[in-house]
Amino acid sequence: MLIKLGVFLLAVPFGGDFHPRLADLEGYQDFRLAYVPLVSNFTAGKMPYRDFHYAYPPLFLYLLTPFALVQLPPWTMALPLFAFDVASVILVYLIACKLMTHGEAFIASLAFAMAPINLWYNDFLWLNPPPMTFFILLAIYAFLSEKYGTSFVCLAIATLFKQIAFSLYPIFLVALLNRSDRRAVIKNALLYGVICFLGSLPYIVTIPRYYLWLLGVPGIGSGWSPVKFTYYFGSPTSLAIVFGEDAYDPAKPLLWVALILSFVFLSWRIYKTKIVDGIGFVASVLNALLLFHIFFPRGIYKYYYASITPFHAMFIRNRRAILLFLGLNLLLLIIPRYLTPWFVVLVLVVFTARNLCFRRRFNESGGNI
Repeated sequence: MLIKLGVFLLAVPFGGDFHPRLADLEGYQDFRLAYVPLVSNFTAGKMPYRDFHYAYPPLFLYLLTPFALVQLPPWTMALPLFAFDVASVILVYLIACKLMTHGEAFIASLAFAMAPINLWYNDFLWLNPPPMTFFILLAIYAFLSEKYGTSFVCLAIATLFKQIAFSLYPIFLVALLNRSDRRAVIKNALLYGVICFLGSLPYIVTIPRYYLWLLGVPGIGSGWSPVKFTYYFGSPTSLAIVFGEDAYDPAKPLLWVALILSFVFLSWRIYKTKIVDGIGFVASVLNALLLFHIFFPRGIYKYYYASITPFHAMFIRNRRAILLFLGLNLLLLIIPRYLTPWFVVLVLVVFTARNLCFRRRFNESGGNI
């Protein structure tokens, strides 16, 4: 908390208006130029999705709005984002305690607290990943505690903060199938859907086409004429952008196929190998997030990786792993932004190699490590 509070207080004088000299740091001013105006539109009585462009589910807007209603300084809207990021450190520790010793869990949570990606994007620039990340972590903690209903409610709340959390829905379902019967799977699948529906009211009923289109649901058109993609600094980056701007749109169908097939394979592997232990489940969640960020056709930003760092930190066991973790964080900050998805490929390869090495050592030692 002290580490993150120090960074947060450094940012307060800027009020979300800090411009770094290095463009590849992606110092987006979304808090000042997007979040604050969105809240202003909402408090003025305008409907999101219909009256102004808003690309997230409703809960993120609702989270910031109370600070505008009581006429507090705009920077105070960042307080809940900061609070969720701090609370995520606690959840990393609690989850890690279920996977390793308390000493190792403390090291993992401390490494996450110092993660440059999160300090920069969450605590200094006040971008949007913390609420979603917190509720994903809470969903995992509840799942490992065998409170499956609570787990799926938390995953639904995470989805209502940022739709990326939906990518973990099939992973939770298959993992639950390994731990319970089909009736429990159907029950919790419906529970997730009902929570997401209720949290999407009234927009999903009154303006469903605009709502689903702005959330990026495939196959939903806006009724507007499509515009050819033009690459600029604020564009999300996909695997295809390294081949030139003309490759961005044609690659989307191929990336959708790759994304779907990768999740089908991952789900099949979870089911086939009967993964039920905590470390196997967390590893599956990390793999799912990495695969999503690699193949997501729309592309990603560097700050999206702030939702991956807590799961990466849970596999830290020694000083070398801490250095690797912090080194990868710093590498992502400085590389050219169009290489971001390829960086996630690198992380997936490194994680897979370390996981295979650990499993081999585990088997050779008879489970004594």
